[in-house]
Amino acid sequence: MFFNKEFFHYVSLLGFLGFLIAANILVFVYLYKLFEKYFFKSHILFIIFVCIGVFSGFYNAYKTIMKK
Repeated sequence: MFFNKEFFHYVSLLGFLGFLIAANILVFVYLYKLFEKYFFKSHILFIIFVCIGVFSGFYNAYKTIMKK
C-alpha cells in the first residue's frame, strides 16, 4: 500500500524541514526590522539578512537530516 508508516514519516520530516527553513528566514527578517527601527534603512542590508536566514535555514535542515 502507498500510505504506510514510512511515507508519513517522510512527509512529516519534509514539513518540519520547510517550517525550519521558513522560521530561520523570518527570524532574520525580524532582526532586520529591529535594526531598521533603531538605526537606518538599507535594502542591501535587508538582502544580506535574508541570505543569512536562507543559509542558516538550509544548514539547520542539513544538520537535522544528517542526525537521523
